[in-house]
Amino acid sequence: MESSSSTRYHSDAVKEFNKNARKNGMLDIPFDIEELISDARKQTGLERFGEENFIPDLGVLVNALNTEANLNPFGKFVVRASIVEPLKNRLWANACFEKHPEILDRKIEKPICIIGPHRSGTTRMHRMMACDTRLQHLPTWIGMNPAPRIHLPDLGVAERYKEVSEGLGGMQACYQEAFVGHPMHPDWPEEEMLLLNMSFLSFSFLGNSHVPSFYKHYLDADKSSAYEYMVKIMKLISWSRGDPAEKRWLLKNPAHMLDLNALRQVLPDIKMIFPHRDPLKTVGSVISLMWLFGRQNTDMPLRGATSQIWWDYCKQAAKRSINARRDIPIDQQLDVYYEDINEDWKAVMRRVYQFSELEFTNEAQNALENWLRESEKESHHVGHRYALEEFGLSKEEVEEGMADTRAHYKIPFEKNR
Repeated sequence: MESSSSTRYHSDAVKEFNKNARKNGMLDIPFDIEELISDARKQTGLERFGEENFIPDLGVLVNALNTEANLNPFGKFVVRASIVEPLKNRLWANACFEKHPEILDRKIEKPICIIGPHRSGTTRMHRMMACDTRLQHLPTWIGMNPAPRIHLPDLGVAERYKEVSEGLGGMQACYQEAFVGHPMHPDWPEEEMLLLNMSFLSFSFLGNSHVPSFYKHYLDADKSSAYEYMVKIMKLISWSRGDPAEKRWLLKNPAHMLDLNALRQVLPDIKMIFPHRDPLKTVGSVISLMWLFGRQNTDMPLRGATSQIWWDYCKQAAKRSINARRDIPIDQQLDVYYEDINEDWKAVMRRVYQFSELEFTNEAQNALENWLRESEKESHHVGHRYALEEFGLSKEEVEEGMADTRAHYKIPFEKNR
């Protein structure tokens, strides 16, 4: 039975933060959308966001945070930053677009995107392929801080990098076990989820807090404008780095499974790679990972709440992806399997490169192999332990809920390792 409190799971850094915050009389002040926007404007010295179609979605999130999340002082600090920082980057980005409208004339052609269930090996494949210098990708530090401070020429790349590096260091101290499940580094490739955060239609807010009304909104919302803005920021990033217009993007985001039509609407010639893994492994792993992040932000028990939302998320993503893929041209989609990559990664990557219309050169193979060897040596992607039963689920229930997905893709049961 779940404990009546999650405080026993708090890291030492979180305990110390909450202790000091309460001792210093931190008030339980609700989030206010106008105050959050005003703070972002004050911190940047800028006023104009450009499009403001993100505000209704932010309003739904703020209301859910105030009425459902039960955040502790640390959680309020983290969640506030997760809202204000994207707002600041929207202001900085708009300043760039106003001064350099030619940014939006850039083309993004035949991007390659890895789209599979969380914990199905998408991160491994993404970070391997990102070693191929013919492709451009989204490093974590740019994903978290994508917009140049064009009105502040003295604040350059080094300062933006330092901001993220210091922030990640603090996160690692507070979310130690979660970083075992999903290690992060400023220079490592990360999901364009970070860019969707700027429209407040991203699953990352579901990992921070228990916000069931926002989850329902997130599932049902038309994300067209969020995806359009994501592409605008991709163009800004390419422009600011001086990347050649023809250099192809490598993307990755499991949440695209929910909105493949919106993704294709903004990137019509996208090449989509769909990794598959035994649902008995992926479901428990993603629920556990989200609990590891969320439990630091509240004093309330969170296992059951996390399980409820993320088990539904897994089923919704699988079902919607299957339905949407029926209308996608066959030459834009490729299925690969976790077990096959474990058995012969080179053979799988040859298929991936052939599908992507990219030569699997010796240089590319060596780069991928070196990354894989280093990752295995450093154990970057192992060590996350979890059990379905800890979250009130049985193998039989998960198997029944994902039976159609397993049958549709012929996903094998994973061998014991």
